Amino acid sequence: MEGANRGASESGAPSIGFNISLPHEQLPNPYLTRDLGFRFHYFAIRKLHLLGRAKAAVFSPTVMAPATNCSRC
Repeated sequence: MEGANRGASESGAPSIGFNISLPHEQLPNPYLTRDLGFRFHYFAIRKLHLLGRAKAAVFSPTVMAPATNCSRC
């Protein structure tokens, strides 16, 4: 995601980031817009916030991991 954030930052567009607070986890990348960087403690809450801010979402039953994760939300 750093590549997408960097491209947005270099073009002057806002860039949003959803990070998880985990032990020994990396810090958010430096290309995020300061007010649009969010930090979460739980994966499910991060997914709900991401879906709430998205304009569209695609759920594919052929890929098992995302399908099972979406059914938990």
